[in-house]
Amino acid sequence: MTVSHIIVILSECDFIDNFKILDINIEPPVQSIKARAYFKNGQMLQITESIGADFRRYSYHLQEGVRIIKRWDNAPHWKNVRTYPFHAHVDDQKEPVESKEMFVSDVIAEIKRICGY
Repeated sequence: MTVSHIIVILSECDFIDNFKILDINIEPPVQSIKARAYFKNGQMLQITESIGADFRRYSYHLQEGVRIIKRWDNAPHWKNVRTYPFHAHVDDQKEPVESKEMFVSDVIAEIKRICGY
């Protein structure tokens, strides 16, 4: 997946009202993007992703107002989670839950399922 691919996915999603790119770098060796997608139901998805030849870091968090509904990331800090480093934070739970490796397309599909789009 590339930063350009992420932009295409956001552009083609019919339940995203609009999105804003906050920061972008498409030059190798590391591509990165920070963006916000605003959904028709008022929720917002914050996207942070860095993609290199040998690594990928991501954080996607869905929120409504200031309340975080769910956040998926692969920060290597919850070693006790079976799917380490992949995990998700749900609402205000202190401990994360297991998650598969996520891509923006997976997150959009999950939001579609959760919100009933």
